[in-house]
Amino acid sequence: MLHLAEYWRSLPQDAEAKGKHAPPPECAMQWLLPVGVGVVGVVALVSGSVAAGIVLVPGGIGLGFWLSQRASAAEDARAAWERSLICRRCPAVFPREDAVVV
Repeated sequence: MLHLAEYWRSLPQDAEAKGKHAPPPECAMQWLLPVGVGVVGVVALVSGSVAAGIVLVPGGIGLGFWLSQRASAAEDARAAWERSLICRRCPAVFPREDAVVV
């Protein structure tokens, strides 16, 4: 059994398993878009366009929540990948908690 991250780093660049066992992509939380939508919504409310403001403010909040959940899920997937083990005899990948070392 090897740590999946170590095994992946040891593979040559052109190996088929390099793509198969690659780490999940990182997803950083970016606050610019949801904050921008919220600010435009507040400006719309203040300037008299109530309908647009009522749509944009909750839309900015919802977008921020969705992006934070997406970033959290990507972080969890990356942590699970870091904890995983790979069997050297078969191509199976196991979470460290489920692996039994003989």
